[in-house]
Amino acid sequence: MPIDSTIRDLIQRNGYITVEQMMHHVLAANPGSYYQQQAILGESGDFITAPEVSQIFGEIIGIWCVEQWYKLKCPTNISIVELGPGRGLLMRDLLRTVRLIPEFYNNVNIQLVEINQNFIKLQKENLSKFDINIKWLPTIYEIEDSPTLIIANEFFDALPIKQYIKLKEDWYEIILIVDPHDGKIKFDKISMHKELQSQLAQDHINAHDGAVIEESPESLAIIRFIGDHFKKHSGASLIIDYGYDIKLPQRNRSHYNSTLQAIKKHQYHPLLESLGEADLSAHVDFNALKNTAFAHELTIDGCISQAEFLIKYGILERADRLRNNLAIDEKHIIDKQVQRLIAPSQMGNLFKVLALSSLDTNEVTNASSNR
Repeated sequence: MPIDSTIRDLIQRNGYITVEQMMHHVLAANPGSYYQQQAILGESGDFITAPEVSQIFGEIIGIWCVEQWYKLKCPTNISIVELGPGRGLLMRDLLRTVRLIPEFYNNVNIQLVEINQNFIKLQKENLSKFDINIKWLPTIYEIEDSPTLIIANEFFDALPIKQYIKLKEDWYEIILIVDPHDGKIKFDKISMHKELQSQLAQDHINAHDGAVIEESPESLAIIRFIGDHFKKHSGASLIIDYGYDIKLPQRNRSHYNSTLQAIKKHQYHPLLESLGEADLSAHVDFNALKNTAFAHELTIDGCISQAEFLIKYGILERADRLRNNLAIDEKHIIDKQVQRLIAPSQMGNLFKVLALSSLDTNEVTNASSNR
């Protein structure tokens, strides 16, 4: 059944659906959902991610993984888990890098959290040359009990969100209905419990009339799971996505807008048109992730811009080495790739990087100061 029909059927049965429910069905819940049936990424698809821009991106993540392994005192059995690995290019470039450190590479197993059979086929092809144990899992909740490095590049932005809107002094949850006059799916609102209204009013004292709040319960559940997993087995996680890190008391009028968007063929697409045929995403609330991580006793490093992270781990030096023995036009290609990843006007500042790790008792104070 087409996703548009699924959404309409749910609305007919229940009177409405929430934004969170709509995103769940459009993106992942059904065989026809966007992330289950998508077959193309990159320039020919709807969007392009950093691993498609340059091999250096995955190589830098590999350097980060080796560093974390040393910090974890070199466990002899460690899992690298990637959430939403796309075509497997990040993991390919990562493994090509860490293979240079045999004492690390020989102790690694790979777990890829993926629901798209088309992408699993591509991942198998791109990773076939590595003599390493690779498993595919449908959810993060099935990862193995071992020290773990978790990588999430452009994963959290596609998780469902709830949206709330303030009208005068009251808060409402944003929902979707079918307009009885023209039969189109449209946004509407419903009242909420007084307890939640009171909590939103208390937390968002700077919210104005018409302000929109976005929350992702699924994102926070994953952070809690990571905290519990690391508490038992140790590990580190790297979250890279576009979003914002703003404490609630510091939010102003410009921080209360809907960030939910649809992208098709690298262009903005009408949000409720052709549901299931365009990518839906929303900006990641890194401050909410950090607060949840702190509550689950994780050490918090960041969040910093993607440019800061890549420069810290040597992207400029790596680019210089790649330029050696290249023709002038090929050197320009490397320059353009690096600029796309780190330039403030491109991905450099828009994307944030948050690192979480097992909490050492000596680092409690440092973690608290990062909030």
